[in-house]
Amino acid sequence: MFTIKKPAIITILVALLVLTGYINHQMTQNSVSKISNDYQNHEEKELAKTQQENNKDSIETISKEKDSKKENVGKEGENLSNLTEEINTNIEKNISKEENLKSRNYFVEHRLSRDKMRANLVDDLKDIVDDEKTNNEVRAKAQSEIIKMGEISEQELHIEGLIKAKGFDEALVFLKGDGAKIVVSSDELTEQDVVKILDIVKSETELDSSNIKIMKKQ
Repeated sequence: MFTIKKPAIITILVALLVLTGYINHQMTQNSVSKISNDYQNHEEKELAKTQQENNKDSIETISKEKDSKKENVGKEGENLSNLTEEINTNIEKNISKEENLKSRNYFVEHRLSRDKMRANLVDDLKDIVDDEKTNNEVRAKAQSEIIKMGEISEQELHIEGLIKAKGFDEALVFLKGDGAKIVVSSDELTEQDVVKILDIVKSETELDSSNIKIMKKQ
């Protein structure tokens, strides 16, 4: 008759206990993992829901502000000029700030910033043109302003190219109705450099030298 010795029985029992413990551990881990995943999915859904509600509120607020702006401009034509002047003031402040002039990527950053603010202004003007509540006089002014923004942007780009052709590595030009601001990359801005830049800007615009400000990036 086949018999199993006592040491062998103990070894088998120990192995079974270890196997049972491993299986229980795996089942517990799977259960915990499932609960954790379910909780994470729930949290993500709640977070997405909250963000969606916040975005909806933000969109509604922005929409109301733009609608209010368009309505006011539609009623009072002079507000159209104020809108343009506000953008010009913001652009000029940004490109002239001392801390901004120290930025390593100044020319890339503030050329993009200038163009983006102009693009936002054009979008607002297009909204005014397309709004059926806008009267014909204001609509004509808005259309004229859109054309002017395009012409100014092309002129700025052209002048920047001419300045760089004179030996400057980089140049940023900002034009508005009554003046111009020029920033160039130069260790030292000599009187001869200033004369070169003035000649370019004056030949491309009708501005007087007193209304042209030239700066160097710090």
